Amino acid sequence: MNLSKYPLLKILPPYISGIFLSYFGNFSDKIVPFSLVAIAVLWLLMLLMLRLKRYKWQWIKTAAMALAFNFAGVCTTTLQLSPRVPPRQRTAALESHEFLVRIVDFPVPRAHSNKVVVELLQTANGTPLKEKALLYVQRDTTTPLHYGDVLAISTTLSEFAPPANPDAFDMRRYMQRRRIFLTGYVSNSGWQIADNVCPNMLKAFSHTLQQRLAACYASAGMTGRELDIVRAILLGDDDTMEPELRAAYASAGVSHILCVSGMHVGVIFMILNFLLKPLDLFPKTRIAKAFLLMLSIWLYACITGLSPSVTRSATMFTFVTIGGVLRRNTNIFHSLMASLFILLSIKPLLLFEVGFQLSYLAVFGIVLIQPRIASLLTCKTRVGNYFWELFSVSVAAQIATFPISAHYFGTFPNYFMLSNLTAIILSFAVMVTGVGLLALSFVPYISDGIAFLLTWQIRIMNGIVTFVEGLPGAVTRDIDLSGGQVLLLYVVIAMVYCAICYRKHIYGWVALSALTLLSGTFALRRMAIERRMEMVAYNIRKVSALEFCYGDECFLFSDSIRDAESSYYTYSVQNHARKLHANWTFIPVDTPRYDAPFLIKRGPFIQFGDKCYYLLKRKEKVLPVECRPRIDMLLLQHNPTMLPEEVAKALDFAAVTADETNTPFYKERWRTYCEAHGIRFIKSNN
Repeated sequence: MNLSKYPLLKILPPYISGIFLSYFGNFSDKIVPFSLVAIAVLWLLMLLMLRLKRYKWQWIKTAAMALAFNFAGVCTTTLQLSPRVPPRQRTAALESHEFLVRIVDFPVPRAHSNKVVVELLQTANGTPLKEKALLYVQRDTTTPLHYGDVLAISTTLSEFAPPANPDAFDMRRYMQRRRIFLTGYVSNSGWQIADNVCPNMLKAFSHTLQQRLAACYASAGMTGRELDIVRAILLGDDDTMEPELRAAYASAGVSHILCVSGMHVGVIFMILNFLLKPLDLFPKTRIAKAFLLMLSIWLYACITGLSPSVTRSATMFTFVTIGGVLRRNTNIFHSLMASLFILLSIKPLLLFEVGFQLSYLAVFGIVLIQPRIASLLTCKTRVGNYFWELFSVSVAAQIATFPISAHYFGTFPNYFMLSNLTAIILSFAVMVTGVGLLALSFVPYISDGIAFLLTWQIRIMNGIVTFVEGLPGAVTRDIDLSGGQVLLLYVVIAMVYCAICYRKHIYGWVALSALTLLSGTFALRRMAIERRMEMVAYNIRKVSALEFCYGDECFLFSDSIRDAESSYYTYSVQNHARKLHANWTFIPVDTPRYDAPFLIKRGPFIQFGDKCYYLLKRKEKVLPVECRPRIDMLLLQHNPTMLPEEVAKALDFAAVTADETNTPFYKERWRTYCEAHGIRFIKSNN
């Protein structure tokens, strides 16, 4: 690859590495002025190198440019991660209980509350605040919440807690990327609307337009799943979709259809470009056409919520449109890199959004890998070529996204090719028909006919997806790839691609070396599994769950989790279970007797290896004895009524843990006792 044709390749990798360095390095704000000084010095060095005409010194200019953009990545990311308010104001927010806040995002309905993102304006005593918070506001059917509402609330704010269970979703880190650091719950009597001041007119307009367009589909007679699908595909609104239907699309490997992405923007661009074709006749009308195209694309991006994939596509098509007006050939690879650099310059933390990563990786895979796959076969018919092109696009996207997708979700749709060949064609038809329905919604009989056709297109697509999901072995589950293994996989993919393109042995040797290292990591992990011996008491609200794992065998004692289909298991245990690579056995915690290698349960006693555990719960009594049995850990469940002093007369325990079946009162009682007597009181996930 000739780097002179892609100058962004010289600055994009060091800029991205700076983002990673800042994100995982947890730098303080003090590094920002140092980075700015370093950038200024490096730019001066580059200007000095420009005056030197000797070729042998040009590497210094290249290195200085790379370092400058690396520091730029560190600087912008550190600023994004840093709280807006100083520690003094943060302390005031945590100590106060009454606030004036403004809703800065659209409320999301939940079972008994509304999840809203607010901006804290000031405390009750008038202390100004400029901090975002995530609030759960108890729902009031008589007074709905709206975007821009100014509320007077009474609540206690706190910082987000770290993950309660091993390998669980880190809500604190996730919210930090959105510059939200505080959270709280507001009861029904703890809030009232004081005013409504719209913080962003464009956002409010796009949401209103989205709802009106959705109402057009509903008024045309579309209901149920069909309406949910068309709202997701065309308007980017999937809040009303059933979880079962969403899971079916994911299992079939076509969940990307439901997310507005580059394909959707491309279809809109194609339709508008065709409708505005007469404007290509004259130079001035070509400029008008380009303006209308860009305006329409960005309006559609606003309607669909400006997701990373839509923003990327809108930016790329903007470059293509401008290039067409200037009569210049636009390289799609360079347009992709330009859009990536622009978006990361504005919001560097987008790099850690799963959707952003999958979107760009899929498009890069299609741009780079798809032509090589398509060139392997040439069909004699136009229909055959079309299906072969579609096949090659799907395979290229899967090759590019499989490592990162397996890392995040641990699954792989085995029949993705079957579902993609059919569902993508139907989704294209759904988009064209859906746009036609909006354009002709004011014509009575024609709109009814188009709505009927659109409904049946979606029903056929849903039927195909459901059929593929129900096939035996539709999904490979519990795939576990670490970050290092994902990186090695991408090295293998990149080197194989380079070896095919440039036919040099060095790329093949590098690919083979990376593959050998990858195999070595799997072997090392297997050796670690054989030596593993761990006990975990999970933090699940009102649920007892104890895991004892030896080698590749895990035993889960629980009062509510009976199998891997349990919702408690899915949300609290599954992610850690995937990383354990073990066979799971589910056992009721009240089982009086259980025997397994290295695990023996007799009533409340559990002997695991050389450790002894005792389960103390509810109103159970332990009688005092002269020779107290030695207990390595006392496990408290369901608010044991025995006082710690009474238990200590019967058991000699070295540590105590209390899970989430215990109320704070009982936890505090035991914590105080343990601190007074030098006994370890540890969190239940340790």
